Amino acid sequence: MCREPLAIGERAWSCAQGHSFDVAREGYANLLVTHQRRTREPGDSAEMLQHRRAFLDGGWYAPLAEHLRTNYARAGASVLDAGCGEGYYTRDWPGEVWAVDIARPAVRMAARRSASRDKHYAVASVYDLPVIDASIGVVVSVFAPLHSPEFERVLEPGGVVVTVTPGPEHLAGLKAALFATPEAHPDTGPFEREGAATALVPTGSTTRIRYDIDLPTPAAIADLVGMTPYAWYVDGATREAVAATGSLSTPVDFLVSAYGLR
Repeated sequence: MCREPLAIGERAWSCAQGHSFDVAREGYANLLVTHQRRTREPGDSAEMLQHRRAFLDGGWYAPLAEHLRTNYARAGASVLDAGCGEGYYTRDWPGEVWAVDIARPAVRMAARRSASRDKHYAVASVYDLPVIDASIGVVVSVFAPLHSPEFERVLEPGGVVVTVTPGPEHLAGLKAALFATPEAHPDTGPFEREGAATALVPTGSTTRIRYDIDLPTPAAIADLVGMTPYAWYVDGATREAVAATGSLSTPVDFLVSAYGLR
C-alpha cells in the first residue's frame, strides 16, 4: 500500500506507516488489497486445489520437484515462489522461502502443511508483488501466471528466475481423451517466445523433463483433470466419462527455463 518494508511478527505484519496485516491461525498474511481482486475469491478454487494436492501427494510430479530442488535451492539465497499454489514445489527447500498466491485457499493449505519457521506465506498477486526491489535471489514460477516486469523488479543482481511451463507433449494422453483436436504446447521457454517483452535473458538452455505416467484409478484421473485448467471449460459429463475409464496413460512434459537480468 505504501511500499514501506513490513516487519514480520507472530500476530501481524506491519510497517512504519501504520499499515498492519493480521496473521491467520494457519500462519499466513493476506496482503491482497481491494483493487487487486476481480472476483470475491480470485485464483484457483478450493475444489481444484484439493484435486491438485491429492495428485501431487501421489508423487506423479516428484521428478520435477526434485530437479528444481537439486538445481535451484541455493544456500543463503532469498527465494520467492510466485504463484505457489498449495506449496508443493518449495516447501522442502532449505532456508527462507517467501511464497505468494492470489488464491486464499491455496495459501491457507500451504501454510497449514508447512512446519518450518523460515517459510512465509501471503495472499498476493504476481502482478503487484509485495516484495522489496532487488531483494530476491531465486524467483520460482511453476505453472503460474508470469509477469516479467515484477520479476525483474524484485530480482537481485546475479539472481535467477526459474519458470516451469508445459512442454509440447504435456498431458497429450489426457488431451486426446478430452478433445477431438488437441493442440501441442510451445517448445520454448516463455520469455523466448515471439512478442515476449522482457529484460530477462536466458542463463542457459531450457531443460526438458519428459516421462510417461499410468494413472490406475478413477480417483487419480479425476484429480489430474480437476487440477488442470481443463476443469474450467470441459463439461462435467466429459470429465466424468474420462475418469470412469479407470486407467489413463499420458506423457508429462515440462520445460524448465532459467533467466537473469541483462
